[in-house]
Amino acid sequence: MGAVDMQLLKSLRESTFAPLKDCRDALIQADWDIDKAQDILKEKWMSKAAKKSDRLTNEWLIKVVQKNWRVYALKLLCETDFVAKNENFRDLFDKILDKVCTIESDVDSLNDVEKWLLEDISSMINEFIWKLWENTKLDDIIVSNKNAYVYNHPGNKVAAIIYYNGDENVAKELALQVAAMNPEYLSIDSVPEDYRNELLVKFNAEMADSWKPANIVEQIIAGKVQKYLSDLVLLEQEYIRDNSKKIKDIIPDWFEITKYVRLSI
Repeated sequence: MGAVDMQLLKSLRESTFAPLKDCRDALIQADWDIDKAQDILKEKWMSKAAKKSDRLTNEWLIKVVQKNWRVYALKLLCETDFVAKNENFRDLFDKILDKVCTIESDVDSLNDVEKWLLEDISSMINEFIWKLWENTKLDDIIVSNKNAYVYNHPGNKVAAIIYYNGDENVAKELALQVAAMNPEYLSIDSVPEDYRNELLVKFNAEMADSWKPANIVEQIIAGKVQKYLSDLVLLEQEYIRDNSKKIKDIIPDWFEITKYVRLSI
């Protein structure tokens, strides 16, 4: 078998992230040819990749950029924080984002991405998986030519997009609010009627044994619904810079939010 070439073993480990034992076995099988050893490891890993495809991907990178008068957003998932912070994973992310930035039509979800491009990105991910030795997935792509303000929170775990007509400074404050407070709805009117009815049923049940007059009970229930929704509705949330104000209080009459998107896990 001969002595172990520690320098080759170290190089193979650093280039593939494979376990040391697997690197050693591959080098021995390849008669200490590092290129052949990489091919052996790749073949071994790709055969296992399908088995790992259902493993949880609890870490991620998200980035939104503005280029060529469009907004481009990408979310890529992996299993561990170690890989999410790895330079090679971030390089993969940037290469995929470069491809996303070639898209010229609006994309609201992966279903809107052309098949050939998804296959190209999938090949890049599959090619790279064997180096990461863990599950990696493309989770979301967004492309839009609408006027927007984008905010990437430090660490690239959360991003917000505000589509708007009006003052960019207002849009910036809204983006920070959305990133920090994660509202589920834009306005009270945008809350689904079924959900509001569920809340009414819930709070009616809580007040069923109340001795108060019916009109007072009705006012209390309406107040409970309003308070509950104030945390979920962007315009009703307390402003993160001044909790004496609601978000709707800092928006000029002439400012219009057409849509917002918050990207996270």
